[in-house]
Amino acid sequence: QKIKHKCEWHGIEWVEADRWHPSSKTCSSCGDVKQSFKLSERVFRCEACGLEMDRDLNASINLSRYPA
Repeated sequence: QKIKHKCEWHGIEWVEADRWHPSSKTCSSCGDVKQSFKLSERVFRCEACGLEMDRDLNASINLSRYPA
């Protein structure tokens, strides 16, 4: 709530992703979605295009592209 309030105060658009949006399971390169991805897996590996990167970095890229 505090970040939302600060965004409103400074005129920054606030976008909140859907709670069930699969940002960690989606490949930020090709868009393929993994069916299962354990929380203990810290590296995202895409079976479709071969992308490998940190799980959190991949999720943050996907969230930066989340529709407003």
